[in-house]
Amino acid sequence: MGEIHIRPEAEMRDDARAAFDEHRERVLGLVPSAEVEHVGSTSVPGALTKGDVDVLVRVRPDDFDAAVIALRSRYAVHQPANWTPTLASFAEPGAADPPVGIQLVVAGSTDDALFGPFRDALIRDPDLLAEYNALKRHYDGSDYRRYTDIKGRFVERVLREPGVAPSRPTRG
Repeated sequence: MGEIHIRPEAEMRDDARAAFDEHRERVLGLVPSAEVEHVGSTSVPGALTKGDVDVLVRVRPDDFDAAVIALRSRYAVHQPANWTPTLASFAEPGAADPPVGIQLVVAGSTDDALFGPFRDALIRDPDLLAEYNALKRHYDGSDYRRYTDIKGRFVERVLREPGVAPSRPTRG
């Protein structure tokens, strides 16, 4: 995927908000029973971001398969190797500015516990946000895969901290 480039969330706040609002409406048109949240760095005031907008789509277990079909009708499948029985990801086809990723999860699954709790921890804890931003600054301009590996380990560490992620049922 090449190099990543980091910028302050504030530089793109209005565009990120507009993109989220637009895709929230699109997703709800496709999956009316879904809960839709803005997650990722563009949802955290003061965060550094690689410039994409992450949309979390939460559905009941019985609605997951139908939601996958509905979202596939509008969005491109993204990172299929990461899919699980409770997680599917999609991307806005074509060149979007900002790019938009859709993360479909079963509400209450372990995959669901990856997104909102991490966002909320960054918003709640200025020291944690500063540490996250320092990590991003350090890897600015580096290889995308290396960056995502390091960032993933950071997210996992944060989610293991007491009180960050709520107790959730196991996958499935």
